Amino acid sequence: MILFWFIVAAVGILFVQSRLYQRFVLHKIRYQRHFQTKACFRGDQVELIEQMSNAKWLPVPWLRVESQLSTHLHFGRLDNLSVSSGQLYQNHKSFFSLPPYTKITRKHRITCAKRGWYQLQTVTLTGGDLLGLSNATQQIALNGQLIVYPKPAQVPIHELPYHSWQGDQSVRRWIINDPFVIAGVRDYQAGDTYKQINWKATAKTGRLQVHQHDFTADRRLMIYLNVDDAEGMWRSVTDEALIEHGIEWAAGAAEAVIQQGMDVGFAANMPVAGTKDSVKMEPRGGHEHLMALFELMAKLEIERSELFHHLLEQEAQNGFSERDVLIISAYWNDTLELQAERLRYNGNAVAVWLLTDKASGVSREEVSA
Repeated sequence: MILFWFIVAAVGILFVQSRLYQRFVLHKIRYQRHFQTKACFRGDQVELIEQMSNAKWLPVPWLRVESQLSTHLHFGRLDNLSVSSGQLYQNHKSFFSLPPYTKITRKHRITCAKRGWYQLQTVTLTGGDLLGLSNATQQIALNGQLIVYPKPAQVPIHELPYHSWQGDQSVRRWIINDPFVIAGVRDYQAGDTYKQINWKATAKTGRLQVHQHDFTADRRLMIYLNVDDAEGMWRSVTDEALIEHGIEWAAGAAEAVIQQGMDVGFAANMPVAGTKDSVKMEPRGGHEHLMALFELMAKLEIERSELFHHLLEQEAQNGFSERDVLIISAYWNDTLELQAERLRYNGNAVAVWLLTDKASGVSREEVSA
């Protein structure tokens, strides 16, 4: 009889705790996940930080956090972590055990193997009692993201189009009087302002001397990248590694030019994630613009938005001049040469970099106006 009542009591306790955990196991559970940084370059390591807290008196014997992440984010040590990879995504599971009023923080080391725009979308929390008799599930939306820039290739400055690596060129013919470029001093003339007076030179010579400004031609580089991995390509790109290599060469060229104090722009016959139109960013200078270019390149989708010669044709019709044009493509033919010739006819210098097979390197062919 005692055994009977013991069994009844045990079953009752198990039933009560099962119902209790089923209802309250996820009550006052807070979960957060974010990347240590918002942006990095391909090949960099970043931390994925998980924070879990239990703000109630009831302990949580086990809690499983499930989510999907890109296979291009490689995890290091897998303590309290299970990762099963597919072709595009990997299933990520974290396991927690939370005493009452406890907060746990975990940091996972991740290597970013490919440029891209990685977003944390949702996670699924599943918790239950100690014996696994019952469980509860909850889905939480996340809004974290990581932008992985392409790793800029090392681009020799002398292999860029002729004018770009020279910076602001001092020219003999008049273009524009540049107040930031001082070539020397000269005697004061009628019409000169007092702000132009060089007082040190005036004291030395005993005559009023003013700053002599030079004339400069400010050059700009425009980079065009072709997403087609072969001549006559159908809609889909088969050699994505080749195009990724081209993106990194474009990033390297942009970085080299901006470091020389030049302006640089970028265009390609491929869209940014979530759009359908070809990307284009007009030439500008400075570190902030370079980071904006890198972000644009990070978000590129490897798919064709329009034929490349149509893109070049539209640019030639825009009629811009006095620019340096860098074209990066896996092939070159008469149709593309015709558009390049139109750009040169407008007064631009044109250089062509040909990507080699299987992204093993780049063949460079320079054609200057």
